[in-house]
Amino acid sequence: MELSKAILTRRSVRNFLPGKVPDDKIRELIKAAIYAPSAGNCQPWHFYVVKDSGIRKRVYEEACRQGFLTEAPVLIIVCIDRDESAGRYGERGKTLYDIQDTAAAVQNILLSATDMGLGSCWCGDFDKSGLQEIFRMNGGRVPVAIVAVGYAGFEPSVPKRKPVDEVADFIGEWEDWGEEETSETRKIEHCDMGGTVFRDVNLYGVEISDANLAEGKIFDCNLSNLEIYDCRLDGMKVNGVDVNSLL
Repeated sequence: MELSKAILTRRSVRNFLPGKVPDDKIRELIKAAIYAPSAGNCQPWHFYVVKDSGIRKRVYEEACRQGFLTEAPVLIIVCIDRDESAGRYGERGKTLYDIQDTAAAVQNILLSATDMGLGSCWCGDFDKSGLQEIFRMNGGRVPVAIVAVGYAGFEPSVPKRKPVDEVADFIGEWEDWGEEETSETRKIEHCDMGGTVFRDVNLYGVEISDANLAEGKIFDCNLSNLEIYDCRLDGMKVNGVDVNSLL
């Protein structure tokens, strides 16, 4: 897959199929991570790659019980080894470079997963001390991200992005780019999404039709202009409220 396509098609996947991910693909993800840039090539990262279901359940308990963390067959716990950058760059290495370096490593994992046909999700909501206890980390090792990896059961549509000219100032002489805002069709149809959990997902303008949404749950999502047609809604809840009571 071309890099530009991987960047534009990557999504945060929170619904995974039960199949295993081959070990060689998992190792390729970690290899991609360690080829990320790091300040002074200090490489201040360490990765716990978890397939064990019992450990994944414990991680789930320390990460606000987000269901997709138990669905995903692989969890990658991305950590900082603070002594690596701090020893060379002092406080700036400890408080800034470490974060920049591990963020770059996470992005390499996400894009490589997309390139391999895998789904992934970057999770930052967890109890740091809880994960340190699970993996018996020493005092200088700090978890900064959990990346869930597996084969996607459902991939959300692309969330709306701000136009380039809104987020960037171009200094100097530049030709008029003439970017036109695209209006991608955001549709989900003819699929089984029973039990799917949507959490903090932008569903603005999405059309869902002829889908099984039974026992699904939606939490803290943007539902503006969401349209649902001819779907099975038995037991579906929105922010804890049974959707059938709203009809």
